[in-house]
Amino acid sequence: MAWRPTQYLVEGELDNTHLGKVTGWMRFAGMNDKVTLDLEGDFHRDIRGAKIRFTGDASETDPPADAKEYMAGFALHHTGKVGDMTAGLPPADYVAGYCYLEWYGEENGRVVIELEPTQVEVIGTPIPARESYPVSRDTQKRNMAEFLGEIAAETNLPAERVVCIGGDTTVTADRRTANDRVRGMKLLPQEIRKILPPLYAQDGKGAKAIAYLKYFTPSSSWTWYITEGSPIKDESGKEVDFHFFGLVDGQDKELGYVALSELESVRGPMGLPIERDLWWKPKTLEEIAPEMFPSEERTEGQG
Repeated sequence: MAWRPTQYLVEGELDNTHLGKVTGWMRFAGMNDKVTLDLEGDFHRDIRGAKIRFTGDASETDPPADAKEYMAGFALHHTGKVGDMTAGLPPADYVAGYCYLEWYGEENGRVVIELEPTQVEVIGTPIPARESYPVSRDTQKRNMAEFLGEIAAETNLPAERVVCIGGDTTVTADRRTANDRVRGMKLLPQEIRKILPPLYAQDGKGAKAIAYLKYFTPSSSWTWYITEGSPIKDESGKEVDFHFFGLVDGQDKELGYVALSELESVRGPMGLPIERDLWWKPKTLEEIAPEMFPSEERTEGQG
């Protein structure tokens, strides 16, 4: 159970020259910008204290057809904990013969990339294996158990009942609203921000206003068709929320506003968070709800 973007990887570099930290970057087909990482932990002993550079099979100029769809919601910056990261070289404390890169991020949960030895280059000299200890298996079991606990908690189980066991390690999960971490779903990624008109940009278009974004609850019929939106900022200019306008189809169909924070906090009858429709194609409001626009006029203004 993990996000496995190996087939979309173009290239990357990870650095463990400062022990206790793994930093670096990766490029993926379907994403316009580099993905950066700032993780706590170390490589396995075969490459500990060194850097690795690696290449994938994907191309930015000729990406797989589903690359943008699969990578939608993958964060541009990852923080969290190193899982198992090894080039598969001696001493093989975890796997041998291939490169295995795993981390547990605050943004997208568990991520795993697996590469052939020919795709990886070790830069610098690793710390001699005899001078350091193998990565603790108990620590890795705990990382996995905590990740599974978060998933269980997101199904709305009471916290005291969410207990995950990894080997001989038992972890009770914390209840949290970790929509992005558990489901790998960002409700407002950068590519959507770029195409979504600001508030009032479509004012006056009425039935011809275009909904660029669709949110829905997997376990109920509530749906939000978003036509525009703008950030909400505090006095210092820092973004603290995002305000949307569009058509809401719930108990009734109506036009109105909703905040990103509201959508992130809502849970359906089964405890599932709101999702963004990855296959949504922009449509006019009259295509979505023709019964609302008999005279092709918006029934509720934005002012």
